[in-house]
Amino acid sequence: MNKNDVAYFYRRAEAELEMAQTAQHPAAVKAHYLLAAHYLDSLHEAGERRPEELAA
Repeated sequence: MNKNDVAYFYRRAEAELEMAQTAQHPAAVKAHYLLAAHYLDSLHEAGERRPEELAA
């Protein structure tokens, strides 16, 4: 996974977490948390680190 992909997945996870925190319907909250988990799991499975750790 390249640096741009890592940054994208982290941005998407952060966005989903923010949307989960502002969603009104319990099903929407759950969906956003599941999507955030998917993005973070994808990074974890690939053994990726945070984008700022890849700057070197």
